[in-house]
Amino acid sequence: MRRAGLIKSLLLTNNNKYRLSAKKYATSIESSESECNFDPKEYIDFKKQLRLQNVQHKDGYTCLQLECRLCVRNKDTIATTTTTSQQQQRTGAQQAYINKRTGVFVCPHCDVKSSLSNALAAYQTPTPSGYQFQKQRHVIYDSQFPNLISVTQEACDHVGLKGLKSSQLDAIGALFEPEQNLLHFSLRNAAQQIVGEKVLYLNDRREQTFQGGSSSGILIHGNINKHKAVLVSNLLDFIVLATQNIESHCVVCLPYALQMLPQECLPALERFKELVFWLNYDATPTWDAARSFAHKMDEKRCLLIRPTETEPAPHVAFKRRLNLRLILAKATPVRHKAITTFNALRNDILSELQNIEKVNGVKWKRFPVLNKLLKGHRKGELTILTGPTGSGKTTFMSEYSLDLAQQGVSTLWGSFEIRNTRLAATLLRQFVGYPLDDKLHEFAHWAGEFERMPIYFMTFHGQQPLKPVLEAIEHAQYVHDINHVIIDNLQFMMGVSSYRGDKFWEQDSIIAAFRGFATKHNVHVTLVMHPRKERQEDELTTSSVFGTAKATQEADNVLIIQDKRLTSVRGKKYLQIAKNRYSGDLGIMPLEFDRDALSYSTIANTAKRRREKEKTIT
Repeated sequence: MRRAGLIKSLLLTNNNKYRLSAKKYATSIESSESECNFDPKEYIDFKKQLRLQNVQHKDGYTCLQLECRLCVRNKDTIATTTTTSQQQQRTGAQQAYINKRTGVFVCPHCDVKSSLSNALAAYQTPTPSGYQFQKQRHVIYDSQFPNLISVTQEACDHVGLKGLKSSQLDAIGALFEPEQNLLHFSLRNAAQQIVGEKVLYLNDRREQTFQGGSSSGILIHGNINKHKAVLVSNLLDFIVLATQNIESHCVVCLPYALQMLPQECLPALERFKELVFWLNYDATPTWDAARSFAHKMDEKRCLLIRPTETEPAPHVAFKRRLNLRLILAKATPVRHKAITTFNALRNDILSELQNIEKVNGVKWKRFPVLNKLLKGHRKGELTILTGPTGSGKTTFMSEYSLDLAQQGVSTLWGSFEIRNTRLAATLLRQFVGYPLDDKLHEFAHWAGEFERMPIYFMTFHGQQPLKPVLEAIEHAQYVHDINHVIIDNLQFMMGVSSYRGDKFWEQDSIIAAFRGFATKHNVHVTLVMHPRKERQEDELTTSSVFGTAKATQEADNVLIIQDKRLTSVRGKKYLQIAKNRYSGDLGIMPLEFDRDALSYSTIANTAKRRREKEKTIT
């Protein structure tokens, strides 16, 4: 069976250093095929090998912790350490971590990153002949800001927190860069080595993250003996809590806010038995990000402070003079049991009522009519898009997803019908607004801008079975924190499974799998499906979707492209909202196509009419 692989993400890579600003971010982390193909059985076999070789290891929440044997420096030590007593007497051994979900082997000390299958041979005694130990790389990070000084009281006053002193910022590791007027914090990996930096610009409160090496660092303040931590999403909240000297918890600032959490950060959080998410939901795409991160960190140890008027973000609570320790004590488990009560849900309900616009989801900028009908794009839902052959389903869906990606919704495309090169070219043209065929000198500029979009592609093409596709999606969701998955189209996943029974039963099983994935992982899944063969003059309905009624029953939203241009002189093309489980509002959105921009958006059509008007005047 052909295994899945994710092609290189369309994200800006800049000398292996990550950068994150308010709406643009970049990463050099790439998904190797070995990571995506990780078989859980390999992890079980590896642990058996460790027990046979008497290698001490610790099974953590997200990682297996053990001594590193992959780099050249450890080669002689491994060869001379033959007996059990010698192995147990080894002290100060460098600790490595193996991610339980992806099988990625990371040693934060020597900056070695490998797959579990490659690491297995290094833990055999004797080591197989011909095995090549990896070269140790020294973790040396060169700061982007060479002119750092101690924090001045003037800079401290610009932070905007009443009573804050420069000595308090010095105590939590802050430095000041006077030329750019920013506060600087070092990011460290699990071995406490500096691998990056996070800065807060005091003029506009903008934050940026820079990192390098194989491991991604994180900002932690507190005694190493503490086993509880409170996680915040920005430096302002970090400063508030870190300067309060909370006795029971360390304070952790996530490196990339709520956009993503690299798996290389997880080893640094292994020592905590309890993690409390106290996040600042300053943007709609990040709403409910805590549940996605908790799923990655092991939900059983995660608690959540739900955003309400009485329990706001730390810096807001500080300015209102609320009791921060009392709010922290009110944290409730992220994961509920199978049976719950209204009393356990009341904070969730209050939080949603007080943040109704964020709960509604991400608003479209190119399709304002969808905002009135669907209210927004929400995680955890299943959407079905159907329409006649050649009606522009893929073209519309590409612009639909591009609109969301431009607002920070991390998107994974699974295009089985058209190749990724053509799909990416369509997305680029919709992004630019006009063809680049006769403006090739602009390609480098626009390609660089487009690379900043959080868009990923699966390398599948043609018919594919369900299992490897789901494996690739689960991998992307875990590693890249995907929020929106698009499958175009569902029929390409039928007829290749081992089951040779009823095709409708097979389709129902595929839809059930995607419905379950959307709910379990809190990801929005969009399925493009063909309709039944019907007369051209008849309008499509929810019953026109190919297969049984299960498809539309499972879906939260059903979108139908109606194209009457071929059956009527004055026929129009429009998008019909045939099902809307969230608000119940149904209706239509006219689709006028701008061929130059390959766009159906009202913005593109307005610009097109303006250009035509200017030509007429001239």
